[in-house]
Amino acid sequence: MFCKVLPREAGVSLLEIVTSIAVVFTLSAIAFPQIGRYWQAYQLDSAIQVLSSNLEVARYTAISKRQDVVARFNVIDSSYEIFEDPNGNVTRDAGELQLGSYALPRQVQFSGGGLLGPPSNPSGSVSDPITFGNDRIIFNLEGKLNGGTGSIYVQNTAGDACALSYNMASRMKIYNWNKSSQTWR
Repeated sequence: MFCKVLPREAGVSLLEIVTSIAVVFTLSAIAFPQIGRYWQAYQLDSAIQVLSSNLEVARYTAISKRQDVVARFNVIDSSYEIFEDPNGNVTRDAGELQLGSYALPRQVQFSGGGLLGPPSNPSGSVSDPITFGNDRIIFNLEGKLNGGTGSIYVQNTAGDACALSYNMASRMKIYNWNKSSQTWR
């Protein structure tokens, strides 16, 4: 009178495995481009934050040690170094303390391609990603910039950009490029 129910075989069928793999690949195809895009934006943001922090350390070192501190940029290598310059010759000589040597992340470089500048009042295309003379920032013993105003333009391979600018009072401000409206914010 009662039907006996046979136990189901343990495990999964080949069809279930193939379906699961197809779902995983489909979700991966959707997610990976977004993760890559997020990673590029993160690298750019990280690069500009580290740069601004290092420049603030250079400024405070100049004030505390009462001597010039130089940040020298290498656009080709996407790198920069910061060093004390007690003799004021803007060259790192033997015995002068290097505060650090830094490289931008792999997909980030000093570049102004396709940007308008300066960020505070754009008037034309950016031709030089480091607008400070000889690609150097010099902080004097008061923490002020020798050479006035300037900007440093940084871009990632996706075309996102940031600019770090100094005004006449040697105050730093970071700007972000809006690709759609072609403006700084």
